Amino acid sequence: MQNLGASLGWGLVVGASLVAGALLAAFKELPSRIAANLTAFGGGILLAAVALELVPEADEQAGAGLTAAFLLAGTLLYVGADAWLTRDKMTEAVRRSGHAAAAGKAMSLPPGHAEAARGEAIAAGLFVDGVPESIALGLTIARGELGLALLAGIVVGNAAEAYGAAQPIIAGGHPKIFAVRLLSLIGAALAVATLLGGTLLATVSPAVIGSAQALAAGAVLAVISVSIIPHSFSQVSSEVATASVVGFIAGYLLG
Repeated sequence: MQNLGASLGWGLVVGASLVAGALLAAFKELPSRIAANLTAFGGGILLAAVALELVPEADEQAGAGLTAAFLLAGTLLYVGADAWLTRDKMTEAVRRSGHAAAAGKAMSLPPGHAEAARGEAIAAGLFVDGVPESIALGLTIARGELGLALLAGIVVGNAAEAYGAAQPIIAGGHPKIFAVRLLSLIGAALAVATLLGGTLLATVSPAVIGSAQALAAGAVLAVISVSIIPHSFSQVSSEVATASVVGFIAGYLLG
């Protein structure tokens, strides 16, 4: 448990980034262009973290075969969990609204319900996104290091996604405190994931740590492909590439 203090401290930073994004949504509405570019920037940093920190460390400890296998496993695990949780959340929101015939089609809901359902679905996806990212951060701590690029990407990405979840929840009619509490609960869960990654996994064999890092890296790559880049592109198509590359360069310099 020698990494308890560091894991707990950085886990709290990860959790606080969600609270910050929710509070920003509660008191200030950012232009969509700025929010999208911040999201793309965070995605670029995460790409650098995967390329320069997680995968090289996984290869060093577990070997190329296990690294490749667990990269694929992490991607498939995230894609499946994201599809299941997002669909389940949207279906439940539609059912509660009394529009069962429109299940899975948020646009068929009244505007307030549609906005709230969209925000709740983003929050569910944020939980699925954040767990592998936080475990990956904890794993770098377990090695006695701190992946600065990974940490920066997680914090920026979490704040941007928390804003993107809280804003439609509030616009859909929920009280501001509801959105802040929801994102705070998810933040607490991600802090626990960081703590577990940095403590319980610190004593296992290098091959297990390397495989877990590859699993987390595959999930993070899926997060970027499924959530971060498409969301940014839908808002600001021409600037996403630049913002992502600038984020990658920032991650490279931090790495």
